[in-house]
Amino acid sequence: MTFMQQTSSINVSSEIGTLKRLLIHSPDGGIGKVVPGKFKEWLYDDTVHLAQMRREYNEYIKLLLYFLDPEKIPYILECEKKQVNQKQADCFKPDNPAYFNSDKVLETQFLLTQILKNEALRQRIISGVCAWEGCSFATERTLQTITDAAELAKVLITGVLHNKDKSIKEFVFAPVPNFIFTRDIGITINDHLLLSNAATAARERENLLMKFISFYYLFEGNEDKLIEISESSDFFLLDENEQKDFKTSVEGGDVMMIAPNHLLIGVSERTTPSAADEVIHKIFANNKTGIEKITVIKIPHHRAVMHIDTVFTHVRKDTWVLFGKFSERVGQERNDKQFAYYRYLLDKDYVPEHESIEIFRFYKPIAETYQPGKDYLTDISDKVKGLESLLRSISIEDFGIAESDVKIIYSGNNVFPHDEREQWTDSCNLLALKNGVVVGYDRNEETFKGFMANGFTVIKVGELLKKFENNELTPAEVKDTLIVLPSAELSRARGGAHCMSMPLLREKI
Repeated sequence: MTFMQQTSSINVSSEIGTLKRLLIHSPDGGIGKVVPGKFKEWLYDDTVHLAQMRREYNEYIKLLLYFLDPEKIPYILECEKKQVNQKQADCFKPDNPAYFNSDKVLETQFLLTQILKNEALRQRIISGVCAWEGCSFATERTLQTITDAAELAKVLITGVLHNKDKSIKEFVFAPVPNFIFTRDIGITINDHLLLSNAATAARERENLLMKFISFYYLFEGNEDKLIEISESSDFFLLDENEQKDFKTSVEGGDVMMIAPNHLLIGVSERTTPSAADEVIHKIFANNKTGIEKITVIKIPHHRAVMHIDTVFTHVRKDTWVLFGKFSERVGQERNDKQFAYYRYLLDKDYVPEHESIEIFRFYKPIAETYQPGKDYLTDISDKVKGLESLLRSISIEDFGIAESDVKIIYSGNNVFPHDEREQWTDSCNLLALKNGVVVGYDRNEETFKGFMANGFTVIKVGELLKKFENNELTPAEVKDTLIVLPSAELSRARGGAHCMSMPLLREKI
């Protein structure tokens, strides 16, 4: 692909336009190195059966290829048929010569391999990673002896050196087991890319590798379209406690390109107010992003709702899926004596969390030049009373939907305790393949009821793939559908289909 083709293939102006290109990361060996003693530090809640996780993820890859790059499907099917007894067919392994190598379903490890073939970049990346991880010079020299770019990319991601017989030789640094969630490493804003700045050390190497991939592959020669967020220049002067309060971190799960001129930013456990402020000013100072309004949504700092995309996602122009606990309307309905007493019996510290949602709107003036330091905050409290009314207003104002036609589907069909159980397993974290066709997990059965009540079909990915293979249905014919992935192991990693995708190109709505 030439440079001009590469850059013209990056543009996202909504969450629901037909998906044409995205960045993923297949479950790597580093996930299989997560141990209970590192759960908190590495952001996991359980160990994962890696082989089964890969099988589940391969269904996701096949689905993406059917919708985005169907020419690759015959090769995938033939490869699977030949290697039926293997844990994972070679065509799904980004370090294998048989890898399917789509230019529409891009893979981070594969892209890293491509730029590592450049000797100068290879030296820079090794030095950068080793400096970041505090490696010895001996380790750095060892990495420099790895001449196979695919093997080196694998080591830089998993942190593991292998012997020739594929047994573990040594751990050179920690794995990055959350790299599977590519949504968090960047967000495409029209034809620009906002690079994330991770909240935790466990994800910082992901950010470093993504910078190299972005600057030297995705946006090479067009680096002015990359937006970087960093700590303030005097951050190092603050003491340790002050640094915790003023850290500048932003992750892609908290940023949604919701409409061509409208960006949503969550302030959460992972994205700080100082980061939201910096994003606002950098985007408004850049006259080429096309963003005219930015809505900031402040949510509670809880592991269960680490990003705003764990609370809601866009399904169709007129439809959203939402965790009802964060709906001001549902919250009021639930605060009757019977419900409050029921919740009190189960959790005496219970406080309705919808009360802690705060929403702010910033507009970029069209008629004047951006002024650093100016407050662009606008009061929208007359029309936005909370999160649900915000989502309704987006459908109305940004997509021209009549107020009476806006639909909200709730996690667990808004029935306690299913709502909380299924939100935990990503019932609200859906990826739109196109307007009205979204991907989720097969375990959130109560949420399915809400989709079916609103006219959607719910189908398991295996059944859908068989229909495609038998020519009973084509991706173009799929409408108003929730496609569900097997999720016994994928859901343990605490992220859904929305998390496992970084859209690079969508058709305009």
